[in-house]
Amino acid sequence: MFKIIGSLVVLLSSSFLGYIMSRDCSKRPQQLRRMQNLLQMFENQITYLSDVLAEVFERIGRAGGETGIFFITAVELLKKGQASSASEAWEKAVKKCIRMTALNKEDEQVLLSFGRSLGNTDLDGQIRNIRLTLGQLAMQERKAEENRKKNESMYRSLGILGGMAVVIVLV
Repeated sequence: MFKIIGSLVVLLSSSFLGYIMSRDCSKRPQQLRRMQNLLQMFENQITYLSDVLAEVFERIGRAGGETGIFFITAVELLKKGQASSASEAWEKAVKKCIRMTALNKEDEQVLLSFGRSLGNTDLDGQIRNIRLTLGQLAMQERKAEENRKKNESMYRSLGILGGMAVVIVLV
């Protein structure tokens, strides 16, 4: 009886682990698409409304879902005086929040490079920087989508098959 229950626990645990890994694989392209949408909103906000950067970040952060956390954290850092400039706040926010998302190191580097010129150039420079970042994020999204197609079902299958292998070895 204990062997059967133990085997079921092992099988269910490994299957669940495979499912979690496959879900993370599918979340990354979604979050990259969402970040592109947020940056397009950012571009529109600074182009047409010419608001203060912190206000724009706050508005975008509230609409941003999981990836809006970068904008919200940057605003909080600016308001608390823990960052002296928008670029510094963005860098700290990205480094602090990247682990809370499905984004990887390459995505982090794209976001950090975006933040380096935040508030340091004129409007045209900001728009060029946003468009460059959008292009880089689109490329990252394509890579993530290819990775998802390749690995999503593999993780699920490995979870189930790995659990079965452990059960066979234990029994």
